[in-house]
Amino acid sequence: MPNPIICPFRLETFRAVLNRIIPADDFPSATDNGVDQFILQLCNTGLVPQQDDITLGLAALDQRTSNRFEHLSGSEQDEILSGLDHEPWFQALCELAAEGYYADPANGANPDAISWEMIGYRPGLPEGPSGPAENPQDAVRGRLRA
Repeated sequence: MPNPIICPFRLETFRAVLNRIIPADDFPSATDNGVDQFILQLCNTGLVPQQDDITLGLAALDQRTSNRFEHLSGSEQDEILSGLDHEPWFQALCELAAEGYYADPANGANPDAISWEMIGYRPGLPEGPSGPAENPQDAVRGRLRA
């Protein structure tokens, strides 16, 4: 049985912020694609060096909005967040959101590789089981790197 996730911040605010970083459109939002669980799992295992900064940043956001950030309209949330784009905690959270959203599903987010479908990525070797046809330029490039 996996360890319970320890969360040092309000999940409602955390999830609302993630869903403004990656909102739903024709594809799932951040939380619909498992990004919240991905980041929480990283935090729980100590793999987020900026965790304290993110916790403090989310707490400040809660204080600023009287713990009601998730109840604001999308445009109100965007207005608040646009003023935070230079904040290190917010930048770190954006990077983590992107990592989770585009992650290999085996890493705990992006179930069914939906974001890969969104960008047209198909894992595996291209053009059949042995890969693409050999390109003579590759041999030249390989010698230049050696």
